[in-house]
Amino acid sequence: MIYALKIAAVVIGSYLFGNINPALIISKLKKQDIRKMDSGNPGSMNMFRNYGVVLGVVTLLCDAIKGAIPCILGWWLLGDEFRFSPDRFGLYLGGFCVILGHIFPVFLKFKGGKGIASSIGVCLVADPIVTLITFVIGVIFILITKMGSITSFIIISIPLAIEGLKVSSSVNGYIAVVQLLLIFALFSLTLFAHRKNVVKLFTGKESKTVLFGKNKSAKKNKSVSK
Repeated sequence: MIYALKIAAVVIGSYLFGNINPALIISKLKKQDIRKMDSGNPGSMNMFRNYGVVLGVVTLLCDAIKGAIPCILGWWLLGDEFRFSPDRFGLYLGGFCVILGHIFPVFLKFKGGKGIASSIGVCLVADPIVTLITFVIGVIFILITKMGSITSFIIISIPLAIEGLKVSSSVNGYIAVVQLLLIFALFSLTLFAHRKNVVKLFTGKESKTVLFGKNKSAKKNKSVSK
């Protein structure tokens, strides 16, 4: 009974925590609404395009921290006697729920960001070294190609795939299946959030992402979010 209550606390708490959107908060402080600018996505990439590198990095860090905190707390809360245990069920559960809250926030009418920056935070908790290496590779890739959506998939796909391999090789029984499902569900959420970008990639209509400096083509007075 107590364990079930702790699971409920992780699920609800992580989801609600995911509803906090740094991009929207920062743009509101600038007396604007990031949802009415350029792509309309309240996330790090759109902040880079419209506000430049400083606020883009701030948003990225805030989103990553937002993704990491529920993982750490979930891992600790669902561990043995409130300790971090080899069983990472709490980590993946917190990670999935915070990304769910970020992409489908109840307080923003279920219209949130795409979950990449917060997923980076989840991956940092799970495997910081692999995640940091992959992030550097992603930064180099986007600077060369300016393809933000592909970079997003690179940054989270590799750490999550490695996590899946580690779980399948080190954890036995139903708990391994549950953890693998959570990892797969987390990736599927971010893929679903990028469904329009995937279509644009295949049709050659995906726009370039400019990280350093404001994107001069950004439509800052857009009245309707895409």
